[in-house]
Amino acid sequence: MKKKIAIIGAGPGGLASAMLLLSMDYDVAIYEKEAAVGGRTGRFLLGDYIFDIGPTFLMLPQYMEEIFRLSGKNIHDYVEITPLDPLYKLRFADGTEFFPSPDMNKTLAEIKRAFPGEAENYLKLRHDEQYRFNRIEQCFKRPYDSFFDFLRPVFLEALPQMDIHNSLQGRLEKYFTNEKMRLAMTFQTKYIGMSPWRAPSAYSLISFIEHKWGIHHVTGGLNQLTLAMAKVVEEYGGKIHTSAKVKGILTRGKQATGIVLEDGREIDADYVIINADFSYAMSNFLKDRRKKYTDADLKRREYSCSTFMLYLGVNKQYNIPHHNLIFGEHFKAYMDEITMTRQPSPASLVYIHNPAVTDTTLAPKGKSPIYILVPVPNNKTSIDWDKLKPEFRRQVLDFVAANTEIKDIEQYIEEEKMITPQDWQRDFNVYNGAVFNLNHDLNQMFYFRPHNRSEELANCYIAGGGTHPGSGLPNLCISSVITAELLIRDDTGNHRWSFDNKIYL
Repeated sequence: MKKKIAIIGAGPGGLASAMLLLSMDYDVAIYEKEAAVGGRTGRFLLGDYIFDIGPTFLMLPQYMEEIFRLSGKNIHDYVEITPLDPLYKLRFADGTEFFPSPDMNKTLAEIKRAFPGEAENYLKLRHDEQYRFNRIEQCFKRPYDSFFDFLRPVFLEALPQMDIHNSLQGRLEKYFTNEKMRLAMTFQTKYIGMSPWRAPSAYSLISFIEHKWGIHHVTGGLNQLTLAMAKVVEEYGGKIHTSAKVKGILTRGKQATGIVLEDGREIDADYVIINADFSYAMSNFLKDRRKKYTDADLKRREYSCSTFMLYLGVNKQYNIPHHNLIFGEHFKAYMDEITMTRQPSPASLVYIHNPAVTDTTLAPKGKSPIYILVPVPNNKTSIDWDKLKPEFRRQVLDFVAANTEIKDIEQYIEEEKMITPQDWQRDFNVYNGAVFNLNHDLNQMFYFRPHNRSEELANCYIAGGGTHPGSGLPNLCISSVITAELLIRDDTGNHRWSFDNKIYL
């Protein structure tokens, strides 16, 4: 008889784990509290407009391709993936604009135009980062269940390249003298909700990945990835139960034996995989059965910033690139305020997603789904967003009007949705509204980050941004492979990897 696996959450991590395990002939059912799959990689339908809820950048598409390949499928049978050129537009407070490209010759020409004297430094950084990537990448693709995992040769070889005593900003200061050039290669810590002045130097690899392999768009939005993954799950006979909120995990002693739903139904399972927000899951699914991740422990941990979101269906199109990042003149002070002192701050960093310039499927002809994101403090600050949000919305749109070609958006808005940190926590079960999960400080990475095999219960596993290796779609792919591999090892006693990990291992 097939072993039964219950997965809590139909985000990318839960869906990828399901695909992998179904392809290995397990009986898998996913339980998702929302009416649709995807979690924050899902979509909002506002009138005739389609918006990605969260991620809009697809980096390292080969990782998602590999999830499908390992599951016996070809991702290109399900979605259309297009590289973007330019990668994005960066606009600085003094009006300087920078348009990096996946074509290195184009990027070098842009650097010579915008940041004279930095082109050779950029080439040296690219060379050094390739060497670092070849060593550090493999460290993220292995589980860290024991402190002794740090003694593996692959980790010891990579350790000198991690530059653990330096911040990302400190590392880039070794290469570039132009502050705007440094910012162009460090702002990517936005993707993990951290300041470049605090993020570990290893995260310089994010900008290297962008510049080497590019940024891609999925026709219809990144939400199409999770819809495709759900289709694969169903093709294999897996079950996806939507509008099925999980209340807790059933246990016998210290072993998970299934889940209980909000409506009281109990679902027996041989194994449970948690794909909900990690800290929310520990607080709500295990409650008094925890030894390590108690409420006190979770409260003392460091979390990422949150985001303020505007989704605007606009009866107009704008001549700006697909991705746009606009920096105010006090970027460092702003990032410190949202990630260190955690005080409210005016908008001095704004991301604008304008997919209509690439994709005609997201809005009627001549119209645009404009997505605006602003990093803001998480809910540890106890900001009253219900009171603040009308004024903050005004500040954001004023900032956009003052610093971009979008001068008149207010008069063309047909549909609008706003999300604040309180909404992320209340509606999406994101602990503290910290959308990038636990911070990616060194003391919360590898062995020190929650493990893929639960440390609280046997037969329980975790896939998602709160566990190793961290946030972001590429990391979620790795997390899912590690989780599926560990489950199969524990189930079969086979301590060899079950998949042909061409990319991952």
